[in-house]
Amino acid sequence: MNFDIVPFLEKHFKKDEKIILACSTWADSMFLLYHLLKTDYKPNIVACYLNHNTREQCKVEEEFLEELWKKEGFQVEIADCDFEKIQKLYPSKWFEELAREKRYQFFDAVCNIYNVDKVLTAHHLDDRIETSMFNMLRWSKLTGLINMQESSGWILRPLLWVEKVEIYKYLDDNKLGYFEDESNKDNNYTRNYLRNKVLPLFEKVHPEHKKNLKNLLSYFEEIRQHLDDEVQEFLWDWDAFSIPMFLMFSPLLQKEIIRSIYYKSNWNSTIGLSEWNIAEVIKFINWKNNKTKKEIKWMNLFKDWNVIRHNAT
Repeated sequence: MNFDIVPFLEKHFKKDEKIILACSTWADSMFLLYHLLKTDYKPNIVACYLNHNTREQCKVEEEFLEELWKKEGFQVEIADCDFEKIQKLYPSKWFEELAREKRYQFFDAVCNIYNVDKVLTAHHLDDRIETSMFNMLRWSKLTGLINMQESSGWILRPLLWVEKVEIYKYLDDNKLGYFEDESNKDNNYTRNYLRNKVLPLFEKVHPEHKKNLKNLLSYFEEIRQHLDDEVQEFLWDWDAFSIPMFLMFSPLLQKEIIRSIYYKSNWNSTIGLSEWNIAEVIKFINWKNNKTKKEIKWMNLFKDWNVIRHNAT
């Protein structure tokens, strides 16, 4: 395949800036690492591996990455944890959720060590399609369907439009080492069932389904960007907005405005905001009563005649 990582690196990194890579040693992250090693940015690479100690293979993966580091000359940061013990401390959290949290805490620590604010991950097109389907089944808004972005805060994803089959073909054709996560075969996990049982059926229905889904995701992104632009133009003053102007918008944009205020008020999260909550806020805005308040978690709205004042910053 013809994949060039250099334009992405030139867009997001300075020549002397450290490049923190989340490296599991599995196919996708090794594909990304091998491409990084072919660039002039090679001396800047810091591959990060967190050993959860949940599989016998973990130690082998760690040793493999250390051997590659000695051979190629990039930097490696490795940490391990007693994940079974950690799980007992957080029994209400799913394995995948907790593992992700611990990985990202590790990446954050490495970023502090090297004084950088970006981490490369190897999420690819198949990951994005899988997450979109998973979120759709759980009932998600447009943002959940779009899910992963090239740049989301401190996370950078250069492989979002690369198919998994292309990753395997490149690694196998070039006889490059990588590992497989055996847990991905366990179809008791919903994501694995989607990946292994459901999504392969799409291939039988339409061989170019990934191309079409890729185009659909791009279309969703355009819609999302249009809505964001409309909302940001309306909320140019993050302290207040005009009720009469708000009521001129379509119901869809009214919901997006409330969602945006809540997102800003709750540290860039919409967790805890339901459709019922949004409907209650819109009802509150429509009420004739003045000098009244509406609170949902950290979003505080105050009606001051024809203006809604809020605490988003």
